[in-house]
Amino acid sequence: MSHSTTPRRGVLAAVAVILAGCTGSGDPEADSSDDSEPDEQPGPDDGTDDSDGGDDEPIDREEHVPDRDVEPDWDTAASFRKWLLFESPVDGGNRRFDYTESFPDDVDLSAVLPEFTELTIDDIDGHLVQGFTQVFLGSFDPDAIADDAEGDDDAEVVGEYEGYAVISEVMPSGQARTLAVGADAIVIGDDYEARIDARHGDGERLEDVDPEFTHLFQQLPHEGTITGEYDSPEGVLEIDEIYLWGVSSESPMADEMAWVFVMEHADDLTEDLLADLEDVSSDVSDSSIDGRTAILTGAPPEMSEAEPGESAD
Repeated sequence: MSHSTTPRRGVLAAVAVILAGCTGSGDPEADSSDDSEPDEQPGPDDGTDDSDGGDDEPIDREEHVPDRDVEPDWDTAASFRKWLLFESPVDGGNRRFDYTESFPDDVDLSAVLPEFTELTIDDIDGHLVQGFTQVFLGSFDPDAIADDAEGDDDAEVVGEYEGYAVISEVMPSGQARTLAVGADAIVIGDDYEARIDARHGDGERLEDVDPEFTHLFQQLPHEGTITGEYDSPEGVLEIDEIYLWGVSSESPMADEMAWVFVMEHADDLTEDLLADLEDVSSDVSDSSIDGRTAILTGAPPEMSEAEPGESAD
C-alpha cells in the first residue's frame, strides 16, 4: 500500500500558507480558486473541476444533494459552523473550509490581522477559512477597533452592518480589503454580509442546504481542527465515488487524525474501496463502514523526504 506523502499541515489547516493567499479583498479576479489553498493541501485548489463527466458545465451542487434525514442542533454546534456558507464564489466550487482553534508555533498572524490594531494570535480563539473569506473568532471591542481605524492613514470606517463595524483597509502591498468587526468575530472578505446573516440565523448556512455536512460533523470526533469539502481530496486520493469528506484532529500537529468519507451511494462503499481510502493515512489504526460512510483513524500522512526541487513519487 502506497501512502500519501502530503505534509500533515497540508491535511488540516495549513495556516501559515493559507494566510499568504487570503490577505486580499476576496476578489475572484485576484485569486481564481474557490477555496484558495496551497498546492500541498489535499483538496481541489481551483474548485471548478466539478462536472458530471458528460460536459464541461460545473455540477449544480444543490440539485445533487442526497436524501438524509438529519438536522443540526445549533444550540450545541461549534460556533464556526454558523459562519459556513453554501453559496460559492465559483460555480460548482467545493465549499472547502479549514478551521482551527490552535496554531503551530511557527505561525505568525500579523500578516493578516488588521495592521491598525494591536491584536495578536493570543486574541484569536478560532480561525476559519472558506472560499476567499477568513473569520477570526474571539472577544473583540468593535468600537475601539473602529477608533483605531479612524486614526490610521490606511484604514477607514465605511459603514456598519448588524452591529459590525465595516472597515476598508489598504494592505502594505497596496491591495485593499474589507473587514467587518463585531464583538464575536472579525470577518475579512467581501461576503461579510452573508456571513453575518448566516451567523445570526438570518441567512442560508451550508448545512441548511446540504445535511451531509451535518452528518460529517456528527461523525468527526474532534472540534479543534477540521477540514471538509465536496469531492475527493485532490493529490491524495482519486476516487470519484466520494461525495464529500472531512478530517479532524485535536490540533494541526496532532499525532492522530480521523477521516470521514461519505459516498453518494451505499453500493459504492465496498471493502476494496475502503482499502483504497486507507491510503490517506501513514498508519491506519481503525477503519469501518456504516452505510454510505467510511470512518478511519490513524497517523497523519508521511512527510515528504524529497530534496528541495524534487518531487516525491
